[in-house]
Amino acid sequence: GECIQGHDKVNLCSAFLKEVIDQCRDVLDDDAITDIIKTCNVIKNEKVQQSKRKVKGQAQKSKKVDKAAKKKAMSINADVFGDNDNYDEYDDMGGAYEDDFF
Repeated sequence: GECIQGHDKVNLCSAFLKEVIDQCRDVLDDDAITDIIKTCNVIKNEKVQQSKRKVKGQAQKSKKVDKAAKKKAMSINADVFGDNDNYDEYDDMGGAYEDDFF
């Protein structure tokens, strides 16, 4: 067990366990096989619970954005600061002034 944990190669561990069980098929009775299955199920359930705990602690769900509030805020922003996305005459006049004098 320590050797398998030391090298951290899941595919080798899995192949080893399958081979051991397959080689012992004649020796194992129903009770032994049932115990092996129970042990594997316990390990699997522990892994599932552990992964669920990791997922819960990783990040929280993003909050839903209130579209009406966002639209109202954008409207207030446009009223106060002007609609910066629209190209208007003042931009043309400023550009002409820069071209003439600079």
